[in-house]
Amino acid sequence: MIKKHSIFFIATFIIFSLLFSQERSFKVVAKTSEGEIINLYKECYALVIGISDYVSGWPDLPNAIGDADKTGDLFSSLGFKVTKVTNPTRAELIQALDSFVFGPGQEEDNCLVIFFAGHGHTERMAYGNDMGYIVPKDAPSPNQDKAGFMQKAIDMRTIEAYARRIQAKHALFIFDSCFSGAIFDMVRAIKENIRYKTARPVRQFITAGAADESVPDRSIFKSQLIEALQGEADRNEDGYITGTELGEFLQEKVVNYSYGSQHPQYGKIRDPNLDKGDFVFKLESKPIKTKPEIGYGYLIISSHPPAAVEIDGKLYREVPPSLEVKLLEGKHTIGFVTSKSKRKKTIEIELSKDERKRIHERLK
Repeated sequence: MIKKHSIFFIATFIIFSLLFSQERSFKVVAKTSEGEIINLYKECYALVIGISDYVSGWPDLPNAIGDADKTGDLFSSLGFKVTKVTNPTRAELIQALDSFVFGPGQEEDNCLVIFFAGHGHTERMAYGNDMGYIVPKDAPSPNQDKAGFMQKAIDMRTIEAYARRIQAKHALFIFDSCFSGAIFDMVRAIKENIRYKTARPVRQFITAGAADESVPDRSIFKSQLIEALQGEADRNEDGYITGTELGEFLQEKVVNYSYGSQHPQYGKIRDPNLDKGDFVFKLESKPIKTKPEIGYGYLIISSHPPAAVEIDGKLYREVPPSLEVKLLEGKHTIGFVTSKSKRKKTIEIELSKDERKRIHERLK
């Protein structure tokens, strides 16, 4: 028969194990300014898409795949599980989005990033609104085949539908392309604690430019995105970068470095249930660099006959009497110039930290 205290021990162990496993299931955690540990995400996933080779009237973008690779490597360094897709057709791009959104995107405590490097385009619809598109490999140019373009390109309403089907708490869409950002509202960063930002759902969007702008193949946007997530956008140095902070940083830097020809757009989906939170990047932890301790030693210098002393090119007085000088540890050059003959003799010495070294030089 099992004793009561044994039953109590087993029950306590089971409860503790469940609580511990629940806490451990969150692989990304944060610390508030008050020192409180909070859960951010169970897992972080990134879908990285690059299209360089177009086949139906669009100019190729030789650097797009390389940009996507570098961005994917950066996400990997931040702890994301990265899926890379290169030169997809429409069908392949839809398949990649489906797998991503209906795979890891269905876990509530995950976070998702979708990055696209390729052509973007804006079309004025017959009813007067602008519609933004991302352009897969096989979409024709709208100047040559408008109906074919609208059939193959993926419009922002489709992207919005994917954003709404995601069950993960936070999702961030980053487009290294220019097109109309009609599906999201511009926002400005509000100073709120990290707990509030991570607790509420959000769907955020960042584009490399506005509808009437073009993105150069050598992407300023990509280079600034990488610098931002390497820590440049962490202006309060708390170890975290929010989606809004990232958008503000990119807008400021890209506008500046493009001499005003490119204006990144950023914001949140127009939905009161999906615009309260903020995506949070936890930056890669880096070892603190400590400055090496500076050491000093002392030289006590004399000579016979009397001579002026020069140390590392700086002229000191004549000795004797003895000259005592405090110097950095390391190698030094000592020169002696006799007062009568003006001949100079030079020697090399090495001084250790806290050493008191005596030098008496006999000059001929």
